[in-house]
Parts: sequence; C-alpha cells; structure tokens
Amino acid sequence: MWLSRKLENWRVLSILKKSPIRFSDWQSVRQLSCIKYLSPVEKARLRVLTSVLLYQKVFVGAQALNVDKQMKLLIAAQACVPVLRIGLNYYSGFTQVIVYPTAFWVERNEQDETGVVHQRKSLLAGEAWSHGPVILSWQDIERDLNSDDGHNVVIHEFSHKIDMLNQGANGVPPLSGNINAIKWGKVFRQAYHRLLERLNHHHKTCIDPYAGTSPAEYFAVASESFFTNPQHLYQCNQKVYIQLMKFYRQDPAKKNLFYSDAD
Repeated sequence: MWLSRKLENWRVLSILKKSPIRFSDWQSVRQLSCIKYLSPVEKARLRVLTSVLLYQKVFVGAQALNVDKQMKLLIAAQACVPVLRIGLNYYSGFTQVIVYPTAFWVERNEQDETGVVHQRKSLLAGEAWSHGPVILSWQDIERDLNSDDGHNVVIHEFSHKIDMLNQGANGVPPLSGNINAIKWGKVFRQAYHRLLERLNHHHKTCIDPYAGTSPAEYFAVASESFFTNPQHLYQCNQKVYIQLMKFYRQDPAKKNLFYSDAD
C-alpha cells in the first residue's frame, strides 16, 4: 500500500508539472456556486484533482463548438467536486466529455405496456453513457455556474457515472464500509416513493421533479442539490443528506452531524 501511494503521488506530481493550471486561469473557478462551501485546503485539493482530470479526459466539441481551455477548466472543476474526498478512480471508466453548444435532441426506442415499440425524441441538457462519454450542453453549464437553486448539469451527469459503477445506473453507487447498504436503500427508496406520491397528487416538491423519473435520477438530482444548495436538501430530507454526506465524505451544509445507522 505504501508503494502504491508513493507511485500515485509521483504520477500526480508528474501531471502537475506537465499540465499546471495557472493561477490566472484558476480565478474563473472561484465564481462556481458549488465550491463556495469548500475550505481553502479543499479548494487547493480541488485544483490538483482538476489538473489530473483535464489530463485524463478528452474534451470534444459537437456541432462545431470550440471547447476552449477555460470551458474545459470550468467543466473539470465542477466534475471534481463530488470526488473531492473519494478520488478520481470513480471516473476511470471513460475518456471522453462531449460538449454541445445548447441542449441536444436524442431519439430512443421505448416499449409500452402492450409491447409496442415507439420512437421518442427528447431534448436533453446532458447524458451519461454506461461505457461511453459524458455529454453536456454548454448553454446549461453556463446557466449553472453561479446558480444555487440545486441545478448543476455537470454534477448531475458525473454523478450518473459514479452510480453506474455498481451494476448500472440504479441509484446505488459503490458504497464504502462506512455506509450500511440496507440503510441506504431504505432511505432512498422511501424518499423516492414520497416524491412520486407528491407528483401523483400534483403537490409541490422540494427537489426537482425530474428526480421522480427513476431511482438513478433521484440520486443524481439529490447529488446536485447536495453540492449546490445543501441547506435546502438538509431541510427537505435530512436522512438523504446524511447518506450523501457519508458517501461523498463532505458536509457542505456544515452541520457537523453525529449519526449512526440505528438512527
């Protein structure tokens, strides 16, 4: 383990030497709402992880979009917020990040209850493929830069990538030893079904109604809210907040909570 950690540190230092982020460039990251909860030490760590992620991933512009250095930096920095404490290995299964100028259309075949297949066209701000790229809309990324309303398309799609590491997108990412899988499942299942009930009765929801699409979308939407509007998520569903705090090993609402799986 000692040798492995030493090699990893050497690799990171090598990347930082080859591809450093200049201080003047990094200033643009300071505007991000999702990092305002970080301490100076955490922001320094974020800068290191962002450098490594930029080195590891290939950013491709779609529809003739020129994805410049500053755009890559802003995307990578936001993507690194969820893995600040758990590490970049959660993003090891893909290499490409594709960026469209605006929301993009996708066509999918869907089977209804009678077995008939229909072609459905959807306008998306982002998409994550299980064994492929993360796809994003730059217009939506720009909208989220200073937003604290719980929306962040970068965090949303990269959260899907984390979720997909455990038997596909199912709302249950690979859980570490400090998390009780049964408790996780119970908390998120109850929260998801409560949301569906409110939607079915046309009641207002405390997080984006899109979370009711599937358990995987609930996890991604809750992750967005956790990092961009944590106080609201805590008030909305303290149990979900605590589970995400344990998973991401961060406490953006600064509740410094004491908890146990028996709670």
